[in-house]
Amino acid sequence: MNQSGAPMLNSRRNFMAATVVVLMGILGVRFFQYQILNFSQFQAYAERNSIRSIRLTAPRGILLDRNGHYLVTNRPYYSLGVVPAEVRASLEQLSGIGKYLDIAPDTISARIMRITDVYEQFQPMVLYESLNFIQLTHIEEHRIEFPGIFFMDRTVRHYPSRARATHVIGYLRAISPDDMRAFKDRGYRPGDQIGAVGLERQLEPELRGTEGYRYHLVDNLLRDLGAIPDRPPKQPLPGSTISLSLDIDMQALGEQLLEGKRGTLLALDPETGELLAFVSAPDYVLEPFTGSIPESLWNQWRDNPDKVLLNRPINGLYPPGSSFKLLTAAVALSEGMAATSDTVTCTGFYFFGDRNFRCNVLAGHGVVNLEQAIAQSCNIYFYQLIQKVGFDPWQRIVREFGFGQQTGIELPLESGGLVPSRAYMDKKYADVGWTVGHMLNLVLGQGDILVTPLQIARMTAAISNRGKLVRPTLIHDARNRFAEAPQVDLPDEVWDHLQQAMYQVVNGFKGTGFRARIPGERIYGKTGTAENPHGPGHSWFTGYAVGSEGDRLVVAVLVEGGGLGSRIAAPMAKQIFEYYLKSYLPSRRNDFAQVP
Repeated sequence: MNQSGAPMLNSRRNFMAATVVVLMGILGVRFFQYQILNFSQFQAYAERNSIRSIRLTAPRGILLDRNGHYLVTNRPYYSLGVVPAEVRASLEQLSGIGKYLDIAPDTISARIMRITDVYEQFQPMVLYESLNFIQLTHIEEHRIEFPGIFFMDRTVRHYPSRARATHVIGYLRAISPDDMRAFKDRGYRPGDQIGAVGLERQLEPELRGTEGYRYHLVDNLLRDLGAIPDRPPKQPLPGSTISLSLDIDMQALGEQLLEGKRGTLLALDPETGELLAFVSAPDYVLEPFTGSIPESLWNQWRDNPDKVLLNRPINGLYPPGSSFKLLTAAVALSEGMAATSDTVTCTGFYFFGDRNFRCNVLAGHGVVNLEQAIAQSCNIYFYQLIQKVGFDPWQRIVREFGFGQQTGIELPLESGGLVPSRAYMDKKYADVGWTVGHMLNLVLGQGDILVTPLQIARMTAAISNRGKLVRPTLIHDARNRFAEAPQVDLPDEVWDHLQQAMYQVVNGFKGTGFRARIPGERIYGKTGTAENPHGPGHSWFTGYAVGSEGDRLVVAVLVEGGGLGSRIAAPMAKQIFEYYLKSYLPSRRNDFAQVP
C-alpha cells in the first residue's frame, strides 16, 4: 500500500467512526427524550388511541319568575355521535345504522364525508339529533355492529309555564362562525348551542355553565367498551338560576288580552323599574327551538306579515299620540308659559294658515282649562299652547323624559326612537321649510316623533314617582329599589297637576279613560289615538294604579290599528289593574304575614 495514502485512509476511517458515534449519540438523546423525559406526554398520546374523551354539556341555567315559578327549565336530549376520522374506514358497516334511524345509508356517509377540515375530523360530531327511546334501545342492543358510535346526552330547553314570555326569554341556536370568532376564548365548539336573542343572549355567560367530561375505553376496532372505572368523570357545572321580574299570572293575562291582536302590554313597578309583564303580540312558540328548527317553520315566522319576531316593546316605533300632551303641559307650567286657570274655547276646529286642524270631538269641548284639556284630550287647547311653548323647550322636556335614547333594559338591540332636532327638521324640510304647523302635529304626538312602548311606560313611571326616571329591568333584585336614576327636575306643583289631570282622565266628568275606572280605587291614566298610514289609528293607554298602602303599578298598552285608545287599550289596562289590586297585592301581603 502506498504509504502516503495511509494517513488519508485513517483520517476517513476516524471521520466515519466519529460520524457514527455522533449520530448514535443524537439517536440516544432522542430516545432518552421520548422514553424518559416526555414519557407522560406520549403516554397520553397512546391512551388517546384507546380512551375516548366524551364531552358533557353543562345544563343551562334555569329562569324563574319573581315568585319562584319555573319559566324555563331543561329536559334530557340524546344524540348519536362519531369522530369522523375514526369511522371513515368503516362507513359501509356504519351506514347500516340507518335502518334504526329511518335515514338512507348514503345520507349517513355524506354527513361524515362532508367534514373536510383537519381539526374537525378529529372532533366529535353529531350524526343524528334527538334520539327517541325506541331508537336509543335498538342501537344500544346492536352497538357492537357499529364501530365508532357513542351517545351524546345533553339537556335542552323546556317551557313549563302557561306564560310564554317569548320575546323576553328568547331562544338558542347552533353557534355561527361569527359567534365562534367572537367567543373563541370561551370554550365553544362547532355545533354548540348559544343564546340567539332575548335574555338567552344577554345572559349567555351566566346561563351557559361549565362543561365536563367522561372517559370511555375503545378497542382497536373503535368499539365503545364503556366507562373506565379508575378514570372518574369530571362533572359539568350547571349555569346560574336567575329570577326574573315577571309575574307569570300577570304575564299570562296580558298575553290573553292581546290574543289575535298586534301590540304591546307592559306592567312596570315605578319604584324599582321591574317589569311584571312584558307582552309583545303576536309571538311564537318556543318549544321548536329546543333542537334544529325546520327551515320551513323559520321561514314562516320570518315572513309572517304580522311580524311575530318583532319585539314590539323595545323595537316597535310608533307615534305616541295624546300621551305627549302631558309633556307639553309639564314644560308650559314649569316655565311659566301657562297657568292651570288659563282657558280656551274649543269649537271643534282650529284654523291655522290655510289649514283646518280638527279636535277629537267634532262639536268641540267648549271652554276648558288645562286640567280639563288633558282629561278630555282637547286638541284645540294644545294647538294654542304649543305656540307659547315653542320648539326648543318642547324638545328639551321630551329628551329629559328619556325619549330619543335607549332605556337600558337587559335586551339586545333596543331602539332609541326619534325625537326631531332643529337640524333634523331643517334637513328633512329643506325644500319647503318647516313651520309652526309642524309643531301642531308634534304637540299631539304625531308627525316627526317616534317612540317605543317601553319609553312611554318609563315616562308614566316618572310622573307617578315625581321625576325618578328608573331603568326598566327584567331581573328581580331587591337592590333595584335603591339603584341610582336620573331625575326630571320639575316643581312640586307641576307634578301635583300632572297627577291630578291623569286622575281626571279616568275618574273625571267626560274623562276619556273612564273605561279603565275601578270603583273605589285610585287609577290614573292618559288615552291616545295615534295616526296610522296603513289603517285605523293605533290605540294607546298609559297609566298607573295606587294600592291602599301606596304600592303602585304602571301599565302601558298599545294596540296597532285598534282605533280609539279609550275604547280598546283602556279596558285592557283595567283588567291588569284589577288583577294587581285584588289578587297580586293581597297575595304578597299574605306571604309577608307568614314571615316570622
